[in-house]
Amino acid sequence: MFTEVLLFGALFIATMSFTPGPANLSLLSVGSSVGLGRALPYLFGIWAGGFFVIVAGALGLGALFVAWPDAYLALKFLGFAYICWLGWKLARAGFGGGGLDVAPSFWAGLLLHPVNPKAYVQNVMVFTAFVAPAAPYAPQAVALVCVSMAAMMMATSLWGLGGDAIRRFVRDQRVMRAIAVAASALMVASVGAALAF
Repeated sequence: MFTEVLLFGALFIATMSFTPGPANLSLLSVGSSVGLGRALPYLFGIWAGGFFVIVAGALGLGALFVAWPDAYLALKFLGFAYICWLGWKLARAGFGGGGLDVAPSFWAGLLLHPVNPKAYVQNVMVFTAFVAPAAPYAPQAVALVCVSMAAMMMATSLWGLGGDAIRRFVRDQRVMRAIAVAASALMVASVGAALAF
């Protein structure tokens, strides 16, 4: 029973992790503008922030948001403001010279998942829908945390590598700017859509 539930959970986690979202789209934008190698601190920050949200989901943060809906609402709007600011920075990265050629920092990546409402919704789903009630919770939670981390690390790396490949093979600066702006706009739109939930 536990193995079947874990397999379905892994499928859900992979689907959510590899589809476009703020972390993936920001790494596409950063990879295409400054290269993934220069953005490794940002990538590691995203992983650390993702780990925090995943563990928070395993520990029952969703119950806190149910008990305090105003806290969740505040997080949604503060998170959206941060994502908009980051989207603006990423859309301009690598195209204005000077400081804009610098990849976002570890700290910018660290904050991305904790202020992303979609990340909390995903993890609440994982740790409620894909747990077998008859089995002990702790081993299931550890397994789901490991699967979630592995999927997030693979997905964000692949999106960053995709951006890096674009940077290496596309030489037209107008195309590069369009990619960065489109990825940033989609990142903001994906979080904006989450405000409806």
